[in-house]
Amino acid sequence: MKIYLSSTYRDLKDHRSMLALAMRKAQYDVMMMEEYVARDQLVEFACQGDVVSCDAYVGLFAWRYGHIPEDNNPAGRSVTEMEYTSAEDKITRLVFILKDEAEWPAELKDDDLTRIKEFRKNLKKTCAAYFADNAQLVGEVLAALRTVECTRIARPLDAIEVIKQAQDFGPSYLMNIKEKLNAFGEADFVELQLGPTPWWNTRLHLVAALAEEINPHVQVVFVDAERKYIIMAPPAEIRQRLEQKWPNLQRAYSEFRKEAPGIDSIEDNLWRYPMAVEASFGGQEEKVKTVLTSRQLGTDLGIRNHAERVEVENIGQVFLQREIVRRESPFVALVRNGRLEGLVDTNQLARKVAGAALAQILNG
Repeated sequence: MKIYLSSTYRDLKDHRSMLALAMRKAQYDVMMMEEYVARDQLVEFACQGDVVSCDAYVGLFAWRYGHIPEDNNPAGRSVTEMEYTSAEDKITRLVFILKDEAEWPAELKDDDLTRIKEFRKNLKKTCAAYFADNAQLVGEVLAALRTVECTRIARPLDAIEVIKQAQDFGPSYLMNIKEKLNAFGEADFVELQLGPTPWWNTRLHLVAALAEEINPHVQVVFVDAERKYIIMAPPAEIRQRLEQKWPNLQRAYSEFRKEAPGIDSIEDNLWRYPMAVEASFGGQEEKVKTVLTSRQLGTDLGIRNHAERVEVENIGQVFLQREIVRRESPFVALVRNGRLEGLVDTNQLARKVAGAALAQILNG
């Protein structure tokens, strides 16, 4: 795993050196600006380009805002802020901030703290952990990186949106649906958003049934319109709970599959599904369907949550790591202000924690 280590230099030189050594001992590939000597490109632009070439960004922040290039910099941002911004939405971004109350030499602070105070305020919204000394920083960063290595992201699939939004299946909705359905077979986690377009129970059952056939090991992750986490479960369990609540759903799907016995024939026969629903429920799908709510999925249907939620804000990475490995669910949903950030494989993280502890004992 390749890490970009970012910070102002003079004030955090010792922290950078110790952290880089610890990360390399843990088998991480570390890139930092000390290695930019004699490069032809301007440092600030070389830094930004190299940030996105890495797998994760680790940013350290104390009380200096950093060098502000004069040329080609209309926003007047420091190189350190440029690096931080470059990582946004491109690679994993981990921010570590010196505690407000930590002792810090006055000569290592800006004379005018206006810019760094403003920057720190913004950084605290996504801060991974706070530190007061080198040892605490190293512990927090290594814990964060172990968690990142075990974190997966659930993404929406086009096929799900086709099934969800189509009021009537017709030629315009059939284009490439087979290819879109096949994407289920390549996914470990699939995100389903409950809103703003509503989910009908009939359509969710169809998705769950098809997903179970194509890839029974996929995990379906439900979020609401604001991407706040609701629940995660495999398609078989979702299908079973829906059929317990509405038995006619199983009958409708069976009728539909009589006309489309193989996955390869789904594309040509998807338009028949609303007709199968009508035959099984005794009315048009739009009239007999039930619009599902977050509460129904989260509690009323009795779906077992396969990813317990853990709030990540302001708890520190060492504490977060302990919280994750003690959970009994196979995965943990990391949420910040309720919004899903990722899904951690608890068993994989536990093995990494145990391996790190063993290595520390052996290296003694």
